[in-house]
Amino acid sequence: MKKVITKIEMQKKDKNRVNVFLNEEFAFACSTELIYYHSLEKGREIDIDVLKDIIEEDNYIKAKNSALRLIEKSYKTESEVFAKLTKLEYNSKTSSRVMEFLKEYGFVDDIRYTEMFIREKIKSCGKNKIEYMLIKKGIPEEIIKEVLDKVTYDSQLEIAEKLGEKKYYVIIKSEEDDKKIYNKISNYLLSRGYDYSIINSVLRKIIQLHEVTKLQKKEMMPKDNIDDIEELKNIAMKRYNIIIKSEKDSVKIYRKLGQYLLRRGYKWEEIKRVLNELMED
Repeated sequence: MKKVITKIEMQKKDKNRVNVFLNEEFAFACSTELIYYHSLEKGREIDIDVLKDIIEEDNYIKAKNSALRLIEKSYKTESEVFAKLTKLEYNSKTSSRVMEFLKEYGFVDDIRYTEMFIREKIKSCGKNKIEYMLIKKGIPEEIIKEVLDKVTYDSQLEIAEKLGEKKYYVIIKSEEDDKKIYNKISNYLLSRGYDYSIINSVLRKIIQLHEVTKLQKKEMMPKDNIDDIEELKNIAMKRYNIIIKSEKDSVKIYRKLGQYLLRRGYKWEEIKRVLNELMED
């Protein structure tokens, strides 16, 4: 069955596309490229089967351009591109043909995508989370395994230790309970996709770090509680004997001795008590 082309008009919004009318009725739209390729012109008779081929070819060109615009913005997986074409309502045959074109010219490559993705995400995530994210993107599991197997345990551990230590310093600003600190770090690393062997190794280092931190804090803390008041008295007496060699004014002696003991980290209430006893004697 044949029909006659009665009009070919350029679209107003897209100069690269035209509307084709058969027997005075709108039949289809296609790219100007196809008009020239098939030598379509007003007055020509066209077979319906040829018409179907032209429409199919036009759909392919549109789908291909849609896919190219998509991957121009950011690199995509094969699954993501195919899903986008399906969402745009291209049929499976057209979408599959577009995918063959993209793969042939290297516009999509799941292995290369996986390598790039892992290289970026391994800086902040463990294998488990990366694998989960790649599966969601439609990467075949055999490709994920092949590329992830190249990531060594030691490289993961090194990054996990840095993440754990950074998290530790954030947590201790508001948390003092040892168990809660370790649990929070463990849960954090677990959420980042690290397995328990790596988490346990990190925690062993964090525990050592925490012990050092607590010791440093203890040394820096004012001595609020003095188990043996005699220790303070002995220190005060030694300093008193030094001060009185050059100072006779009791008020000045009291002030200098008090300032010295404050610098040593003692609490003023305890200092005042010892000074009063010392000055009375």
